Amino acid sequence: MKVWMWPKSSELNFYNDLLTDSLSSAGMEVKDLQHGKLALQVGQAKAGDIVHIHWMHHAYQNDNLLLFMVKSIIFIMTMLYLKLRKVQLVWTIHNLYPHQVKYKRLERYMRTIICKFCSKLLVASESIKRKVMMEFGVPASKLFVVKHGHYLGVYKPAGFNFRASYGISEEADVYLFLGAIKAYKGVEDLIEAFNAFKTRNTYLIIAGKADKQMESYLKRVEDKENIILDLRFIPNEAVADLISAVDVMVMPYKEITTSGSAILGLSFRKLIVMPDNDFIDEYFMEDMVVSYNPSDYNGLENAMKAALNVKREHKTPKYEEVLKELDWSAIAQRIKNVYQGWG
Repeated sequence: MKVWMWPKSSELNFYNDLLTDSLSSAGMEVKDLQHGKLALQVGQAKAGDIVHIHWMHHAYQNDNLLLFMVKSIIFIMTMLYLKLRKVQLVWTIHNLYPHQVKYKRLERYMRTIICKFCSKLLVASESIKRKVMMEFGVPASKLFVVKHGHYLGVYKPAGFNFRASYGISEEADVYLFLGAIKAYKGVEDLIEAFNAFKTRNTYLIIAGKADKQMESYLKRVEDKENIILDLRFIPNEAVADLISAVDVMVMPYKEITTSGSAILGLSFRKLIVMPDNDFIDEYFMEDMVVSYNPSDYNGLENAMKAALNVKREHKTPKYEEVLKELDWSAIAQRIKNVYQGWG
């Protein structure tokens, strides 16, 4: 049995590399289905093999309606081909829907069809499982919960002093937003909340590459005092030093299913501020997250202030216990069992 993974690795996120390496260590042969060549490469898969895809929408989405429909038909034919060849199609559903959806009805139709073609569906939490069952009419027997693994030891410190680089004193309280800057991630709300309570000794770092919409917004922000904008893709070798330089990570996302950024923060044992959601209950324990009701006008502001109070209490959350559950070797064995039909 070979596993044809799409993608096998990614320059933007170590998740796929960690998954591939752990599956290989568990004795699975993992092959690469290159991006943009899915329909051409799956012809190499044989009966009993696994085609495991992570972000399905790349196979069918397009801003042009006609091209969306043409790509969708080609992808449906590809899935039919795999079914006839007795190749198992496995999909890890990271998000109920892509973050950018232009044709909602077509998107829902395609994702429902894909679920029917798939032999098995993987999700990272029980809450996502329930949502997938309800939204796409998937039976529980087809869905398997496999948690998102940690990032322990992945990002190595290089000894760079980000506080000194940004002109921030060691005594200051520092919040960090890290990752791609897009509208659904709530950066506008974050800046508004921070500006409402900041002092001379509090700072907000927003680090990551912004899309055109958010880059335009950030240029228009008038009050940027004590806000550090590092608008670039943060290289892997800088991630550990940047996270280590801050007190609290803030993730005011408007949409959350499973957050890789939150698991990254967890891996560095950082206190996190994020909206109330089921994901928190399944991945975190007491004093690891300060949550808030996103419908509360002052919710984010109050949570950010509360986070500093939690930080100053010097509590010792049970990080080791939580991170043990996110060990990649256990995750790989769980997925291997799913592949082989043992559940």
